[in-house]
Amino acid sequence: MRSLSRQAIAKPASSLGSLSAKRRPTMPSSSETGTTFPASQAFAWVTWPPRKKKRRSYALGNRRSRFARRRLRSAQSWWRSNETTNMKPDEKRYTLMELAATLDGVISLGRGDPDLDTPPHIIHEAHLRMATPPAELEVQGLGELRAAIAKRYASEKSLDFDPDSEILVTNGAQEGLFLAVLALLNPGERILVPDPRYGSYDQAIATAGGEIVSLPTGDGYDFGLTAEAVENADGKLLLLVNPSNPTGALTPAARVREISAVARDKGLIVLSDEVYEKLTFDEEVLSVATCDGMRERTVTLSSISKTYAMTGFRVGYVIGPRPFIEAATRLKSDISGPTALFSQYAALAAIDGPQESVEAFRQVYAGRLGVMSKGLDALNIPYGKPGGGFFLWADVARFGVDAETFCRRLLTEGRVLMFPGTAFGARWKHFVRISLLQPEDRIAEALGRLEAFVESLS
Repeated sequence: MRSLSRQAIAKPASSLGSLSAKRRPTMPSSSETGTTFPASQAFAWVTWPPRKKKRRSYALGNRRSRFARRRLRSAQSWWRSNETTNMKPDEKRYTLMELAATLDGVISLGRGDPDLDTPPHIIHEAHLRMATPPAELEVQGLGELRAAIAKRYASEKSLDFDPDSEILVTNGAQEGLFLAVLALLNPGERILVPDPRYGSYDQAIATAGGEIVSLPTGDGYDFGLTAEAVENADGKLLLLVNPSNPTGALTPAARVREISAVARDKGLIVLSDEVYEKLTFDEEVLSVATCDGMRERTVTLSSISKTYAMTGFRVGYVIGPRPFIEAATRLKSDISGPTALFSQYAALAAIDGPQESVEAFRQVYAGRLGVMSKGLDALNIPYGKPGGGFFLWADVARFGVDAETFCRRLLTEGRVLMFPGTAFGARWKHFVRISLLQPEDRIAEALGRLEAFVESLS
């Protein structure tokens, strides 16, 4: 099996799907690339996974930035011309948040931004760097930060990544997931995604013009992904979010190995979202890239935001083979440019500095989980056991109303904000996502309000 090629691979015109000839991307001429190149999809320069059949290729030459802009404009044109409804903001969540802002005394168990304080040494470093004269910024990210990330993966996971060619610092994991999907997925190509899932993936996939293949979860309230679900579906990419947002489910190490084996045999690229990996309750997350034969077939997405309560700093990163990082960096150059320098130095202080806060935060969330679980058990509300992250995924079907009605009435009558399951997948009409991002006493108060509300429904 060959590793990723640095060459861009021409796609046949037959793969253009619904794009008309007038909307097809304008590719570099033969004078630019040294070869004749047929009409192609946007973001097709990464040959991944390696193909057994020989395919025509061309060199990117020295006009990479112009090429990246052309591909980005092509995707934007496809998006506008197809009027993709998936690209609209998540009305269900944002409408509830807007309503909550107009009400007094609401206890929010909705959003996923940590409520704990960022450790003081990280704040100190951010203040220091704000007062420091600016230095030249690299789009790929601060070299010292990339080296620290590489050092962490080497020491904790025995994975050796080249910080100069295999790591890209992004404006949060949110940008990272968009860059990864845009760099890897062409219009009409299929990506296997767990159901339910974080809605931003749907938006990124729609931007790339990809096709979602939903993989079922939830058998017996087990919302972790299974190898069987992957085996029964076909596509180019596989998304694994571990632990899961919105369910909190942790896919155990043995199952990650099984999924990786299936992905390898089927020739899938794996996009492994490990944003919540440090905040687990029972066992550690096994990174897909550590599994046999998966290092060159995996893009890892992570962040410092959740681990160190730093969501406002907007620092995430993606790790993958050199051709992918080169492609994603060119996209980032044209979309946003470098991540803020003071934020990158704050992230460096987080990774290189004292780590006691990580365990302290984990213990806080574990305590909150205990209070929430006990309260839901008392109310006879079933839920999937969370293995990590900030959320519980609870079944409110027995109350006789759909989740959207349940959440709206709970907000207006009980002053508690939760999100309906349909914000994370159309079939979850009787589930709600509950966050743990309130102190234990506030969670207990919210449970009291929830009890009064559900009694009013009977």
